Amino acid sequence: MSKYDDNTRAAVMAALLGGQSISSVASEYKIPRGTVATWSSKLPKNQTVSNTKKEEIGDLLLEYLGANLKALRIQVEQFASVEWLNKQNAADVAVLHGVMTDKAVRLLEAFSNDSGTDTED
Repeated sequence: MSKYDDNTRAAVMAALLGGQSISSVASEYKIPRGTVATWSSKLPKNQTVSNTKKEEIGDLLLEYLGANLKALRIQVEQFASVEWLNKQNAADVAVLHGVMTDKAVRLLEAFSNDSGTDTED
């Protein structure tokens, strides 16, 4: 019986396919480096995301982030209207604003973390 469940193994494989190093994945999931290396050796070769695809995805993320931030700005302006706000269900407004803000912050964090780690030669 495997020491690691299917979800953990799938997450590790996805991280490896996404281009993360064996060491960083082992550290992140608290799995011995040798175990992750063994799993990595079983992956089909040339299955990582190409640099071109990463750039395309990055461009799409930046576009999405820009649109999301514009929507948040419009929301903030709308939320400032006491008349509008009084007509809304407070729970619905809180959930919508919280979800959109959380998504924007997560994208900013991901962008910030990735922008300083480009090791292309």
